[in-house]
Amino acid sequence: MIDLSLISTATAHIFAYPTVYPRGTTIYDPERCYNGYTIFIGRGKINLIDMNGRVVHEWAIVSTQIKGGTPRARLLRNGNVIVARSQGIQEYDWDGNVVWEYIPRESWNSHHDVFRKPDGNTLLICREEVPEDYRREIKDPERRNVPIYSDVILEVSMNKEIVWEWHQHEYLDINQCNPIPASRDWWAGPDNNTITDWTHTNTVQALPENKWYDHQGDERFKPGNVLISMRQLDTILIVSKETKEITWSYTGDYKGGMSGQHDSHMIEKGYVGEGNILVFDNGASPNKDLAHAGCSFVLEINPVTNEVVWVYEDRERFHSNFTSSCQRVKNGNTIVCEAAGNRFFEVTKEGDIVWEYAERSNRVYRYPYDYCPQTKALGEPEEMPVIPPADLRIPPQARER
Repeated sequence: MIDLSLISTATAHIFAYPTVYPRGTTIYDPERCYNGYTIFIGRGKINLIDMNGRVVHEWAIVSTQIKGGTPRARLLRNGNVIVARSQGIQEYDWDGNVVWEYIPRESWNSHHDVFRKPDGNTLLICREEVPEDYRREIKDPERRNVPIYSDVILEVSMNKEIVWEWHQHEYLDINQCNPIPASRDWWAGPDNNTITDWTHTNTVQALPENKWYDHQGDERFKPGNVLISMRQLDTILIVSKETKEITWSYTGDYKGGMSGQHDSHMIEKGYVGEGNILVFDNGASPNKDLAHAGCSFVLEINPVTNEVVWVYEDRERFHSNFTSSCQRVKNGNTIVCEAAGNRFFEVTKEGDIVWEYAERSNRVYRYPYDYCPQTKALGEPEEMPVIPPADLRIPPQARER
C-alpha cells in the first residue's frame, strides 16, 4: 500500500525532498527480489517489515542509563537485536527486554555503529579527545588551539571487559585532515565538523572468512582484522588485530575518490562478489572532481587490486550527503539506504530497482525469512507485486461555500 502523508520536520533544511511524498512500498517485483524481512529505525522504534511494508515486529527504544540517538540496529541469530546509541550499546530480546548493555567510560561517547562478532564479543566506536601531547604536533594553528576529537575502537566481552582497543591518534598522522573546513557555528554543532571532528568513524566490521586469506594467505585480510570507515578523512582502512598496524587503506579514485563514505564492509563467502568491499560513497564534499558533487555511488572494490568492479549511480537523482548504507544479498542484488532521499531500495547488478520503500532511516538491513527462530516462526508472508502508477497526482479539493 502507498500511504500519501504530509510530512513536516524541523530538519527540512538539511534534506532535499518534497513536502508530500509517498510512504511504504512503492516498487516490488517479487520474482527479481531477495525476499525477506528488512530492519530499520524510524519514528522512534526499531521496525521489522516484510516486502509489502507490513510491520511484522517492532521494538520500543528503551532509555535506561543509556539515552540518545539510535543510528544502527542489527538483528542477531537468536532473535535479539543489538543497537548503537550515543551513550552506549543495548541488546533487546524479541520481547523488547534489555538483556545486555555496555556503557563506556565518561570520556568516551559511543556512536554510529556496533558489530557483534561470532565469538560473542562486540565491536563499537567511541569518540575521544586527542591528548594534549599529540595535539602539539598539529601544524595548523586553527586546529591546534581547539579541542580535536578522534575515535577509539573497542572490543568488549559479554562480561563487559575491554579485550582490545585501538586509538586512532596513536596510528594516524594528526596533520592529515579534510581540506574543506566547516564553520564551528554550523547546524551540526561546534564539535561536529572537519576542524575539531578529525576522523568521524561511522562503521566497524570484523573481517569474515575470505578467499584472500584462505587461498592466498594475504595477512592483510586475516579474518578478525578490523575494517573501519572514517568519514572526515574520506578513507576506509583495515587494522591488524595482532599488531594494531594498518594493513590496508583506500581513498579511491572513482570520479575523484571517496567523499564522506559510510557502511564499508567485506562481502561474505557464498555471496556474489565475496571478498570484495562494498561502500556507500556519499559525495558529501568532493574536493577533487565536481563529477562527484551532488551524486552518491555504491562502490564494490576488489581490495587486492583496488579496482572498482561494480558501481551503482544515478547522477543527481541518487544522493545522500550524510549517513546511508548498502548490503549485498544472496541473489547478487544490493540493498541501498539513501537516507537523505527518504527511501531504501533493492537494485540488481544491471541497475534495475526491483523494490523500494519510502521512509526516513539512517541504515537498513535485509534478512532471510528463516534468519532466526522468531522470524522463521512468522512464516513467509504473501508477496504482492507493487507497480507504481505512471503519473501520480493529488486532485484539488472543492472549496467549501
